[in-house]
Order: sequence, then C-alpha cells, then structure tokens
Amino acid sequence: MFSIRTMTSADIDAVVAIIRSHEEEDGRLAESYYHEFFESGEQSPRQHNVVAVAGDTGEIAGVAGWYPDKYDWPGILWLNWFYVREPHRGHGVGTMLLQHVIENVQRLNTHKLYVDTSSDAAYGNAVRLYQRFGFKEEGRLVDYYEIGEDFLILGLDLSNP
Repeated sequence: MFSIRTMTSADIDAVVAIIRSHEEEDGRLAESYYHEFFESGEQSPRQHNVVAVAGDTGEIAGVAGWYPDKYDWPGILWLNWFYVREPHRGHGVGTMLLQHVIENVQRLNTHKLYVDTSSDAAYGNAVRLYQRFGFKEEGRLVDYYEIGEDFLILGLDLSNP
C-alpha cells in the first residue's frame, strides 16, 4: 500500500537517490533543482512536487511533480522528475503518481500536460505508461542526447477528458 503526499525538503536526499539510481546526470540536475526549489519557497498549485510513500516502511517509493513552462503560459504544465525506486517498479506506483498529477493539474484548468523524455530503451516503460494515459508524441529532437538517442516531447490533451 502506498500513499502520496507533498514532497518536503527533508525528502531531497531520498528522491535524488531514486533519480540517480536510474540516471546519474539526471540525479545531479535534480539535486540542484530541488535545493533551489525549496530555498525559493516556490511550492504552489502550479509548481508542486509529490512523493509516493510505502505504507509499511515509510520508504519513498517514487516522485513526480508539475511546473509551468518558462513563459508560464496559461493552461500549460509540464510533468517534472517522474521516477520510481527500482523495487517498486511494476507495482502500480508510477500509475498512482501519474494519475495523481493528472487529477491535480486538471483542477488547475490545465488543457495540456507535457513531458520530455528519452527514446533510449531504459525509458521504454515510462513512455509506454505515458501512452496508456493518452500522451502522444508531439516532438522529437533527433540525436539530442547522443547519436541514436532522441529527445521526446509527449503531450496529453486535458481539454476533452
């Protein structure tokens, strides 16, 4: 059993460890992001981070969030740092987190939720999860990360639920 709660600054190390275990560079970037985020006090309805917590152990099993783009365009939000700890993958934690994000951003009159990801096979399960929720590929930057690894932009239309 898992529950979802708002992320706090006390969760940074555990969250960064989850991200770093999947991708070292993402972990480095996430650590910087979260420290700046909590120092600025920016947690708001339009920029928010949540964690999934295992009920039996209190361990943080996953993280997700959302934020506006750099222009803060009305009705547009982006999925942020969506990762699940390895032992909890395949047990519904990612589904629960993504459903939580979608439900909350819909309450904010969001008509489009975007996520950027990689075409690398290591991100295949995440891409398939996004697609099950209705995300569609809307952009691709070929060979962005390295030759053969593209930057993907997926979008979810929330204007017609």
